Amino acid sequence: MISVAVVEQQVSAPRPGAGSTAEGPLLGEFLRLFAAFAALGAGLSFFALAANALLEPGVTPTATLAGTAAGGWALLHTFLGLAALRGEDPASRVLAAVLLTVRRALPVVAAVVLGALTWGALLAPADLRRFDLTLACALALLLLQLCCRGALRRTAGRGIQSSPGKLLGVLFCAALVVAAITTPGLAASTAGDFAVPHGEHGTAPGTPPVPAEHPGH
Repeated sequence: MISVAVVEQQVSAPRPGAGSTAEGPLLGEFLRLFAAFAALGAGLSFFALAANALLEPGVTPTATLAGTAAGGWALLHTFLGLAALRGEDPASRVLAAVLLTVRRALPVVAAVVLGALTWGALLAPADLRRFDLTLACALALLLLQLCCRGALRRTAGRGIQSSPGKLLGVLFCAALVVAAITTPGLAASTAGDFAVPHGEHGTAPGTPPVPAEHPGH
């Protein structure tokens, strides 16, 4: 006679082809990698903000301090993005503590960036008032990370199905979104001012660019 335990085991066993929640972690992987892309883009944006503050003519001590802080945060943010791509916290307790501190500081940094952006665009003296596109892009990337991390906490433990092919597609779209936000911010920065225009690579300073072999393209 078949025992009750064997019957229960056969009933509880997944049927071939039935939907499984094993694919659920794929959504978490997407959110984690999306946040990692945004962190790397934000790191580049903060490097550009540091260049804005430190390379402008007549830099003041306040600008020097702000640029140094932006550069230090850029390093930490890049470390956060690389750790998120790796998928696990560092083995070192010190590095893990730094990583946790950076994660917890994200809302505070986003609030500071929002305040600086609002002051520069609306509250600064008329002769100094301007909209900082690099700062706005950095804020967008910070908010994107916070949204991904919030969604990751809410979906933890849920069996949301996805396929590897679909995951690859949405990750490609995520990379495009992050690049579309990061690139204009870098172009509007001081670092973007020193970028070599397209078609002028390899030409000597002061000489006109070499015409393309196929000007119709």
